[in-house]
Amino acid sequence: MRSDNPHGKSGDDEHRSSEISKIKNEMETADKIFYKELSSKYFLLDKFNIEQLKGMCQNLLGKGPDVEYYEDKTTKKRKELPQYKEDYIHFIIEEFRFSEIKNYALEKRIVTSHFFEK
Repeated sequence: MRSDNPHGKSGDDEHRSSEISKIKNEMETADKIFYKELSSKYFLLDKFNIEQLKGMCQNLLGKGPDVEYYEDKTTKKRKELPQYKEDYIHFIIEEFRFSEIKNYALEKRIVTSHFFEK
């Protein structure tokens, strides 16, 4: 079988390789943005109270962080663990970009525009 490609790859292989490279680059870019925004997201979200964090999750996603359970080994009873402010902050950090959090905070008057001035 002879290939017209000097590298010995078929057109499909090149296309797949190109798609994989494109996806990899998109993921790397998303990771860079995530880590660049991380401290700003946390600093802003720390200004929210737990009810405001819950409201953001419900209003924008219709859900919050997954509920976790503890199972007592002797009684075999499962107990729902409480969710704290940090649980919501971590969930929102994963789900939203800084600009979305900022817009929500301004819209709901959690902070004013002066908060973002340097």
